[in-house]
Amino acid sequence: MEESCLMELRQNNIPIFGSIDASIEYQPRQAAYCVVKDLQGRVAVVLSKSGYYFLPGGGSVLNETPEQTVAREVREELAREVRIMYRIGEVTQYFRAEGKDYRMKAIFFAAELGAEIMGVGEYELYWIEPEILEIRFFHQCHAWAVSQSESSVSGNSENF
Repeated sequence: MEESCLMELRQNNIPIFGSIDASIEYQPRQAAYCVVKDLQGRVAVVLSKSGYYFLPGGGSVLNETPEQTVAREVREELAREVRIMYRIGEVTQYFRAEGKDYRMKAIFFAAELGAEIMGVGEYELYWIEPEILEIRFFHQCHAWAVSQSESSVSGNSENF
């Protein structure tokens, strides 16, 4: 990655996660995720086939806002509605998956899960203690987002 890009990220106070190798050409990826907590402070996550946890959310499609990405991904992954409460922050995460190297710009929101919708989600919903998740997340930035949202605990609301 070019030094000018790193300087820009640092100057804008955008946290950077993952290892950066100057010899690698990273593919850009836009993504959005939500941090949802229950009344006991546990975090809503999905479990990948590789055994890592992810926050609900994922990659954006063309011309989709971060809020639209979260709503679509939560519907697909969990067959649930979601209500975004506020924006937690933005990060850059470098990672390798399925043989490709990515530079992901991710935006995180605090949110509440709503009612189940018709159909079956791609993943099962798990509620996990935050301290366990730090080492089990695939992306380090997910642990950051949970830590940034620790002061806000929301219920699992079914009434919106």
